[in-house]
Amino acid sequence: MSISADEAQKFKDEVAVVCCRTEAGTIISADNLEDPNIFPDLVDSGLLSIPENAAKIGQVIGAKLLKTIDSLTPITPEIIEGMKVEGTVDTNIEKLIDSDKKAVLKFNMKAGDVIKAADLENPINFDKLEDSLLIKLGDGVLTRGEVIGAKLNQNVPALHLLFQIY
Repeated sequence: MSISADEAQKFKDEVAVVCCRTEAGTIISADNLEDPNIFPDLVDSGLLSIPENAAKIGQVIGAKLLKTIDSLTPITPEIIEGMKVEGTVDTNIEKLIDSDKKAVLKFNMKAGDVIKAADLENPINFDKLEDSLLIKLGDGVLTRGEVIGAKLNQNVPALHLLFQIY
């Protein structure tokens, strides 16, 4: 059974195993990955063997599968392209969460800062912010998916609507 984008964030440090047969050229998403909670039972029953070099969920989201693999196959570095290595900013999982919602900065940010999901106001609060006239969301405001991972080139105040990446 595949996991959701929220679960992918929760399990980002767990081993990545495909839930179903996955074709070469597939861009790995949470929908392709098996729930790590069932791995102990699968290993005990002999249905799953996890190699030492198995990649983590956070490393494979957004990576491209280079060959077709069967269900319950752990993802390893040699069968994917674009795997994130430790120490890099993992924005692909964050982009999947509310990626179509508008981007409103929650905090003041400085030039050179990279925008993370945690830097953006929760879309649940948009109605309250608009009612209090603190923001006015329009069609030109960029989405969370467009700004997460982008680098600012000037200082930007909190509750600023992102029409462009400064």
